[in-house]
Amino acid sequence: MSMVELTEGQPRSSDGLQMDWIEVPFGPFFPGLPAGLRLTLTLDGDTVAASEVRSLVGRAELVDGPPMAVVDFVERLAAMMPLSPVSYRALACAAIEVAAGVEPDHDARRGRAAAVERERIASHLNWLAELGLQSGFLWLAARAGALQLAVQGADVAGIATQAGAIRRLSRRVQAAPLMRMRLRRIARIGKDAPASGPVDRARGGGSDARTGDPTLKDLGFEMRVRNGGDALARLRLRCDEIAQSLDVIAAAGRIAVPQVPDVDRVSGEGEARIETPRGTASLRVKLANGKVVEADLDTPTDVNIALVETVTAQRELGDALSAVASLDLSPWEVRG
Repeated sequence: MSMVELTEGQPRSSDGLQMDWIEVPFGPFFPGLPAGLRLTLTLDGDTVAASEVRSLVGRAELVDGPPMAVVDFVERLAAMMPLSPVSYRALACAAIEVAAGVEPDHDARRGRAAAVERERIASHLNWLAELGLQSGFLWLAARAGALQLAVQGADVAGIATQAGAIRRLSRRVQAAPLMRMRLRRIARIGKDAPASGPVDRARGGGSDARTGDPTLKDLGFEMRVRNGGDALARLRLRCDEIAQSLDVIAAAGRIAVPQVPDVDRVSGEGEARIETPRGTASLRVKLANGKVVEADLDTPTDVNIALVETVTAQRELGDALSAVASLDLSPWEVRG
């Protein structure tokens, strides 16, 4: 049988050739991608012709039964987000405080901000470890993974002890020639595409929910940005944010996990925003007699997951996988 007969009726590739297209699944436990994410790529040879991504652990409704005690609601939301539980705990507490008209004191605000920044450091280090594993930089996977474990539950003194090693790793990974060659110019995202968090700020601008926070301003926070919009810019921005988070924690002088406010039998509505490691999350809650009766959550992954098709289209398979990893998606943040 001739090649013409073998490929008759097959889709035509971008180079004009007709080949068999095959669907290849990656996940939910593929190295370098978050567990729970299923990525299906349609391959034309070794080039991605189409992609589909979905979460196998998508979040349930926040309030799916009778009114919830605020303590139960806060714990439920934190448990639903295992990649950034402290950030979502802080978000839930903040929204409830607004609804109840409660204002945390100065020390509580500083301690809460530092706890979220500690989680940002650990999250970005975990992302570096996964990137190293997927890209074959095993030294990066090992070192970033070890530092993540060292800081994720550390106090201020413990963070200070690890700060030098973290900064050295950040400088090393950014200076690595092979890393630059691997990530430069892949997964470029223009400013017209909706994006959140480091994905947004790595293209020369963007937004950060921390910008308007007076507590973080007092602690010396300034939004970091990078130019380029590609996977390398996102790597460098996350390294910048790690360094800044170390400075914020040192300035705060304390780390305190957010405590659930006592709202008694208050009724009201409140909304809060927070900058999680992956971008801005917002929560709206409604209280009735001290219990949560309604809640609605928007997450950064709800925004960034729509970019998968953009960053993988017509990419060689290895570049496509690195492109998806550079978005740092959380399957638990996806609706449904």
